[in-house]
Amino acid sequence: MTPVRIPLAIVHHANQYLITNGYLNRPGIEETIGPKDGSSGLRAVLELHSRYEIPFHLHISGTLIEACAWYEPLFLEEISDLWHAGLVEMIGSSYSQNIMPLFSDTFNRYQIEEELKLYQAWLGVQPAEVKGFWIPERVWNTGRLAKTIADSTLSNRGFSYVLADDRLFLQDAERSAYDQHPSYQSDLFKPSRIKGTQGLLALPLSTEMRLGLPFRTEHNEAKLDILMANLWKTMAKSGQDVIAIYGDDMEKAAGIPPMWDPQSLEHYERFMKWLKRRRDVEPILLGSWLRGRTRKWPIKPLGPGTYMELAGQFGAGEDYSGWAGSDLWRPYQMMFDRAWDKVNRFTAREGGSSALHDLSIKHLLACSYETGWHDPGVSWKDASPAPWARALASHARAAYILLEAAKWQQETDDTERLKLTVADLDEDGHEEVILRNHRFAVVISPRFGGRILYAFSFSEKDGCMIIGNPSDDWNLLEELNSFMEKPMNHPGALADNGFEQDIYEIEAALNEEGASAELVIVNRELGSRAYGLRKRFVLNKDEQRLLVKYEHIPPSILPLSLDIGLSPDYLRLLREGRASLAPYKEGEKQGYRCGNLFVWVRIESERVKWHLARSPIFGHGVCKALTLTSGEAVFQIGVDNLNEA
Repeated sequence: MTPVRIPLAIVHHANQYLITNGYLNRPGIEETIGPKDGSSGLRAVLELHSRYEIPFHLHISGTLIEACAWYEPLFLEEISDLWHAGLVEMIGSSYSQNIMPLFSDTFNRYQIEEELKLYQAWLGVQPAEVKGFWIPERVWNTGRLAKTIADSTLSNRGFSYVLADDRLFLQDAERSAYDQHPSYQSDLFKPSRIKGTQGLLALPLSTEMRLGLPFRTEHNEAKLDILMANLWKTMAKSGQDVIAIYGDDMEKAAGIPPMWDPQSLEHYERFMKWLKRRRDVEPILLGSWLRGRTRKWPIKPLGPGTYMELAGQFGAGEDYSGWAGSDLWRPYQMMFDRAWDKVNRFTAREGGSSALHDLSIKHLLACSYETGWHDPGVSWKDASPAPWARALASHARAAYILLEAAKWQQETDDTERLKLTVADLDEDGHEEVILRNHRFAVVISPRFGGRILYAFSFSEKDGCMIIGNPSDDWNLLEELNSFMEKPMNHPGALADNGFEQDIYEIEAALNEEGASAELVIVNRELGSRAYGLRKRFVLNKDEQRLLVKYEHIPPSILPLSLDIGLSPDYLRLLREGRASLAPYKEGEKQGYRCGNLFVWVRIESERVKWHLARSPIFGHGVCKALTLTSGEAVFQIGVDNLNEA
């Protein structure tokens, strides 16, 4: 007779934003992923599972995939190899781990589909092979989410099961009693079909296992021994089918600082060894285990709620309204809601889709990352919105500029179009200057260093962003368009070293009979050594190039170095990483090519030299740098479609 073995599933949740490297206050993407030898970071967890040949499940957020695609693509290859080897089953979820009950079905569907696209593109996992769903921050509401998640018109034909906290299988007083005095209940280790759905399964994540792993002490191991003994009795004596599922942040097992214990990896290896020596426990993959069993499961209600600490100790509440509805978060939620409303109105009015419209949606998907997360003050009782959450919601307003660019794209047949306008496009209280014709547009900020914040290229077929990377991590910086110093993740173009934040004023704005538009701004930062420096911009009709002149450069700041950040087709770079990007040179033009798009800089005057950029690669962008050694300098920034050349 085959001995009874307890099925045990391990689920790791890997979730980061579009982070970079070089932070002063947190680990960067390299430290988070870990070195190639697998000695630390998330990579070390993969290495342990490979070494001990223990299968596991992995959810990796779309934002982390895109960060890896840019900085650590090998890590994605390693995950793909484990998947093809049958050691890992991929679990789906939303792209940016937004708190899904707070959003519309349409928004959540965008989130799910974006994640599935990235799984396919970077891991080689087809949508139909992703049937399990990780609930972001475990915040569940059957009425709000089940229909969307199980929708057969999704590219994976709908998810088969969700991973929900075991306490959600309990109602009201039962749940409260369980939170205060957890005890073994066999029903909390049994899958069930969710009442009110078309057969969507709920698999219980064990609170006891989550709190007890990795093995920090012998007490943790002893408690898991007792749990396994209880599950074995349930299976052996009653013949009931039960399953033990551990699910938690992958960072926890890896011991990523500063939140997690650096010794966690050693503790997690103790758990791996425990699994290998147990003959009554069988590590399984859920897809295989569920196959042929689904008709057995009873129909039960899955109440709204989340994990125990978030609902109670942290103060978010079962429905997250304690945070999502807090007075301190409300202004930021309004920023996001207004941006999403603008996208919806644009979609309804224009119909169809364009790349820039898609980028505006994708940007807002990213900005909803872990919506409204709060951090504790002295204690969780005085928790307030996390600085990074405020920064993300604030930058949702960048979607206004993306939508404006989508409108400009529609004017490509107006060959007489040449405009110089001044407006507060992103509603941050500071005016930007827009220079554009029917093929090219730049958005310049006099307030923040006279930098080019965004540039766009338009063709009859579509448009794209070539300068600017708004969706990448802003760390704790709420102010739109301000220069991010550590790390230098959003340089834009014309980031003058040491003077990136200087205030400029408009000295002249001319539109010469529709032939050319010219802007002159002058540095008016009191006390700055660059005071009086002028930047002159000239855009001609029909041309996809901007002439830039630096004039009256104070001798005391020479030589002056500046960075020009380029993101040739930013939407494509987000989704495809650096695979399609390469340095390129054509005559005197130097820059980067992405597909047929060549974004370049060309020196037009003497005593201007190429220079090593301070940050050659930043968040989904690359830098060219110049050094100016005289009081005046001229260069051009432009774009060519190599198919048209």
